[in-house]
Amino acid sequence: VSPTVVIGGCAGAFMGEYMAGGTLILLGLNRDKKRLTGNYLGTGMHGGAIFVRQDVDESLCSSEVLISKPDDKDMQKIITNIKKFCDLFGFDCDKIIKDEFVKITPKSKRPYGNLYIPGP
Repeated sequence: VSPTVVIGGCAGAFMGEYMAGGTLILLGLNRDKKRLTGNYLGTGMHGGAIFVRQDVDESLCSSEVLISKPDDKDMQKIITNIKKFCDLFGFDCDKIIKDEFVKITPKSKRPYGNLYIPGP
């Protein structure tokens, strides 16, 4: 079982930095006109997945990530976790899950591997 974190609000710079596994779900609730994420989303990411409700400004993302649509299995995981979040914090789950989600995954397993010198 891999860890999952649901973030109800917005995220600052470097969300998911060096993420090696697990799942982040960013909902952006009550954000008014604030940006959903800060700069450098997914920098150094080499495992796991980030799901963002609504749209992602690609100019804020690291060049090391891929942006795609979640598949049915992803959506089931998203919905299950959002239901738990809404039960705990009193939000309207149906309203949240009707929106589109974006999936962010790493392009490679070791984005900075070429920077390391092999040991003896």
